[in-house]
Amino acid sequence: LEFSRVLFRSCVNSQSTRDSLLYLAGELNQKMGGPSIPTSATASRRRSLYFFQSHNEHEKFLSIFDDANVLDCYRRAQSIVPQQALALQISPLIQDCSQRIAERISSQVADRGDSVFIDLAFQWLLATSASAEELALGQQAMEHWRAAATERGLDPARHAQIGLVRSLINHNDFLTVR
Repeated sequence: LEFSRVLFRSCVNSQSTRDSLLYLAGELNQKMGGPSIPTSATASRRRSLYFFQSHNEHEKFLSIFDDANVLDCYRRAQSIVPQQALALQISPLIQDCSQRIAERISSQVADRGDSVFIDLAFQWLLATSASAEELALGQQAMEHWRAAATERGLDPARHAQIGLVRSLINHNDFLTVR
């Protein structure tokens, strides 16, 4: 968890955002060295710095979050665009990672209730404890997601936990350093 806080708190670019998600999901391959990863290998769990960089080919998730420009000495533009929030909700990487992160947090809290899950999710994803207001709002949101899951025949507890994790991934503090 300590490494994730250090890695997470430096999330200001596309590579560290992706790597933080994979690390928190327990799937980041931290092996150093080796060949470049083709940009088409989006299922790769290797660190993002190993993606092949070219002017013509870009890994889609990384390009949404201001990937380094190979024609400008790898400088990065800084933008906040709606596509980033959308990618943090529906991209296959986010869907997979949010499920795995929710499972990992759930395995640590066992059956101690929503408030414990919410607080641990805040600690894992935002490197801070949830305030009383955030706990209350988180519990309301989880109740809403449970009700929606029940209507659709999904596992209510799991759906609520994944919904909370996905919301925290989309939180501004997940991507910025204060």
